[in-house]
Amino acid sequence: MTLSLTFTAVTDRGLVRENNEDSAHAGPHLLVLADGMGGHAAGEVASTTMVEHMASLERDPGDNDMLALLGAAAEDANAAIREHVDEHPETEGMGTTLTALLFNGSEFGVCHVGDSRGYRLREGKLTQITKDDTYVQSLVDEGKLDPEDVSSHPQKSLILKAYTGRPVEPTLFMLDAKPGDRLLLCSDGLSDPVTASTIEQALKQGTVEEAATTLRDLALRSGGPDNVTIVVAEVVEGEGDENAPMTVGAIQGVVPEPTHPDSSASRAAKLISPPKAQAAEEKPQEEPQRRPQRSRIGWKVIAGLAIIIVLVISGGLWMKSYLSNNYYVTANEDGVLTIQEGADYEVFGRPLHHTYQNACLSKENALKLGHGACDGDFAPFTLKDLPESERAAVGNLPSGSYDEVQTQLSQLSDKALKPCPTSSKDGKDKDASKGNCREVK
Repeated sequence: MTLSLTFTAVTDRGLVRENNEDSAHAGPHLLVLADGMGGHAAGEVASTTMVEHMASLERDPGDNDMLALLGAAAEDANAAIREHVDEHPETEGMGTTLTALLFNGSEFGVCHVGDSRGYRLREGKLTQITKDDTYVQSLVDEGKLDPEDVSSHPQKSLILKAYTGRPVEPTLFMLDAKPGDRLLLCSDGLSDPVTASTIEQALKQGTVEEAATTLRDLALRSGGPDNVTIVVAEVVEGEGDENAPMTVGAIQGVVPEPTHPDSSASRAAKLISPPKAQAAEEKPQEEPQRRPQRSRIGWKVIAGLAIIIVLVISGGLWMKSYLSNNYYVTANEDGVLTIQEGADYEVFGRPLHHTYQNACLSKENALKLGHGACDGDFAPFTLKDLPESERAAVGNLPSGSYDEVQTQLSQLSDKALKPCPTSSKDGKDKDASKGNCREVK
């Protein structure tokens, strides 16, 4: 039995956001959704870079290992994101989620990172096929939070995994396919404001195009708090869509600067690249002059120096890689909790670290990390916001990956003191001086 896909994709900026950072692809063999994040138009670049790399898989994979293909394409995209950040430091912190399905005519290979979602509607029942890489989902997994309370949790949008140019392990698995199955990929612009039961009812109705449009409209009618992007496909017997693959979202309007990740394709391209035009301008080589023969001792010295230089360069490259992938939590001179990138050391009086992000805390003890000042309902998260018994532990937290230190800060925010009730005449509460609560301006 031959199976194929009918497919579509729709997107909308939403009613709150000023731009669309989502990108998506829908085709006969590949479904991809990427939700970008980061300022300076970086979210658009990250999601576009991801979808462009994944779109190279838009062909029948045959008997090839679909999970290996998905993982390799995502890794190449992640390398391209890292290169863009290195060339444009102001985009540090940009990243993207990824939910991708590769179809070989009988089953799907799935690759997932972040809080975008994949669903399958089979025989009228909707099932979420991906698990959110978020802090609140980790609380659910540990039995500390009921699934029904996820949507109202103040830290529901705190992502633990994303493609930011740093190493990340995607979730990879196979998914069987049956005629009549409907697949839905969506950004949190749909799954946050619209309930699963409502999504289920809408996905049952009409063609894939009609279902996708209905879901988008439901998100907008629910306030449209974020970009909403939707990919819908249906497994059918026989031939599917004769339509060409389609892309929607930021990928339609953002063209990232060319990047050359260290992949087999890029290495092959370098081998066949023509020489730079500068070479034609070089002066003709003059007749070589006879030089006095160097002594063997001289060559040994040169060889020794060359080895030393290679070792120094290798060590420097290793150190650079380590410093750009190591983070730790500390408090600055004002007591504000920060994430530092690098190592807590100095060399010749110069620190090997810099402030990567500042921690902000809302009145509801929700955590927010940012590269600038706290805004809106958020204020700097300081040591004074913690019980005295927890303050000393901040300086002893181990360094690690960005995901690990982000989790450390999330756990600290859970332990933060509750805001003081302002009951006295001067607006201050006596408990604040006792360390039983924290003052909130």
